[in-house]
Amino acid sequence: MFLVIDCGNTNTVFAIYSYKKSKLLLENSWRLDSSEKRTPDDYFIWLNQVLSFSKIDLKKIYGVSIASVVPEVLLNIKLMLKTYLDVKTLIIGEDIVDLKIKINIENPKEAGSDRLVNACAVKFLNYDPAIVIDFGTATTFDIIGRNGTYEGGIIAPGVNLSLDALYRSASRLPKITIRPLLNEHKTLVGKTTVSAMESGAYWGYVCMIEGLIKKLKEKYKDSKVIATGGLSKIFIDEINTIDFIYKDLTVYGLAKIYVSHFKI
Repeated sequence: MFLVIDCGNTNTVFAIYSYKKSKLLLENSWRLDSSEKRTPDDYFIWLNQVLSFSKIDLKKIYGVSIASVVPEVLLNIKLMLKTYLDVKTLIIGEDIVDLKIKINIENPKEAGSDRLVNACAVKFLNYDPAIVIDFGTATTFDIIGRNGTYEGGIIAPGVNLSLDALYRSASRLPKITIRPLLNEHKTLVGKTTVSAMESGAYWGYVCMIEGLIKKLKEKYKDSKVIATGGLSKIFIDEINTIDFIYKDLTVYGLAKIYVSHFKI
C-alpha cells in the first residue's frame, strides 16, 4: 500500500491506495484542515490513529505521493515522513517527474502542481479533452486538451472565500455558510438579510460557472465538463452543463502518477 497526500489551502486529503494485479484500489481516505501550526509529530500521531481505526498497518506503507500548494504545511509533512516513515516519496513540483503531458502556458513553472495532476488524471481516465472545475478555496477552471495537454485556465475566488470577505468587510452582515437552494423561483430574491446573502452566494456562483462554461465551450466544443473538489456536490443539481463529478480527481491522479513513475 502507498499513501497519497493532496495538500490544499483549506484541507489536506490523505488516502491509502493498494495496487494489485494492475488494479488501483482506494482503501480509505481522510481530510484534515491545512494548519501551518501542526507539527510533524502532530501529523504522525493523527495519521497513526486514523490508520489504526481503519485497521491499516502503518508498516505496510511502502511509498508516498504528494502535491501541495501550501509550502509551510508541506514542510512539516515532509519532516513527518522523514522522521517516522522513511519510504520512497514523490513530490510533484519538487522531484524531477516526467508527467508525460505538454504544458502550453507562458511559464510552465507557474502551473500549480494540483492542476497538473488533474490534467494527468484526466489523461489516465481517457476523459480528455476536458474542462475541469475545482471547487476549493479558489474556484478554478482548467482546460485539458487531448493527451492531457494543459492549456491554461481561469482562477476565481472560491465561494467560501467570498463569503468570508463579505462578512469581514461589511460590519452589519452576518457570517453564513453556503448551502444549495433548490427552488430558483422562490429563493432568487431574498426576503431577509441571510436569504439575500444565500441567494447572492449560491445563484451568483451558479451564474458565474454557467457563464464561464458557455464561453469556454465556444472554443473547446468537444470538452467534457468535470467538477471536482469538496463543494462540487452543492452546485451539481443546478448546473446542467457539468457532465459529472469526480470528487477526488487530484488524489486519483497522484496515485496513478506514483504507480507510473515507480513502475510498480
